[in-house]
Amino acid sequence: MHINNVSQKTSLSMPIMWGIFSIIYTVALLLAYFMNVSEAASIESFCNWVKDAFNTVFAIEPDGFWMAWVLFIILPLVVYLGFILSIITRQKALKEFNSKLNLKSIDFLQGRINFNFNRPQYNFVCGYSDINSLELTVITDLVSTKYGYTTALKEIVLNFKVLNNKTFYLSNTSSFPMQTIYKIIDYTRSVNNFTYNFRGPGNTEDIKEKIDTYLNKGFKQILSNQVENNFKYLSIVLFIIGTTIAYTAKDVIESAYKNNLFIVCLPFFVMIIASFIIDIWLIADKLRERKYRG
Repeated sequence: MHINNVSQKTSLSMPIMWGIFSIIYTVALLLAYFMNVSEAASIESFCNWVKDAFNTVFAIEPDGFWMAWVLFIILPLVVYLGFILSIITRQKALKEFNSKLNLKSIDFLQGRINFNFNRPQYNFVCGYSDINSLELTVITDLVSTKYGYTTALKEIVLNFKVLNNKTFYLSNTSSFPMQTIYKIIDYTRSVNNFTYNFRGPGNTEDIKEKIDTYLNKGFKQILSNQVENNFKYLSIVLFIIGTTIAYTAKDVIESAYKNNLFIVCLPFFVMIIASFIIDIWLIADKLRERKYRG
């Protein structure tokens, strides 16, 4: 298993995120342009359309002023400047990283670990038995959602101490942090002194339960007990709300359906379908767990 030394500053996550925002805004703007202009597409035609669209929205009372500024001035400045600045920030971090001797990556192999530096002449190979200690630090952060704050895995840090008491560390911002942690545990089971800890805000009991379960039983637990209960309650709430509103507003839904206003019906059916999907997911997870444990 190959793991690159990628910190938050050198990660591609921010440029990718801002790039996605930029693409979404650009595609939405172009779709609106092509749907409202019958003449041949050109840069001049597009600029004229944006100007006309801005003036049209600006003239709407009473909120047209701020809507026009947000849609056509502030929003593009934020997404495009955010994309450009994230690339510049990452390039500066990469330049600083490469200016010093740093661990570039490691390769977990059968019976040994390859330590690869940004200056290849310092690369070396070390057996698992030659590692005095390996400490896995899971850095967490609180992420705000519309349902409140939740704990997210922000970064994984590996601290190695080899026989000559030299220490090396590596950071990684994996897209799938739990899978990376599981693989690290697999390869380092023969390390004499393996420990892990958490650093950062948030409740880490769910993550700790998954790591301990895999360390002791070798089972990759998808949902912790608490999260599983939360999903059960969520499924019940979605089903009750969806069916209740659908039954109460059945006349409105029927009228909307006849008038081809399918979007009015969508929220109720999405709630009910989401409830069934969650139930199927929970059942599949339990069947997988029972099959694995025999």
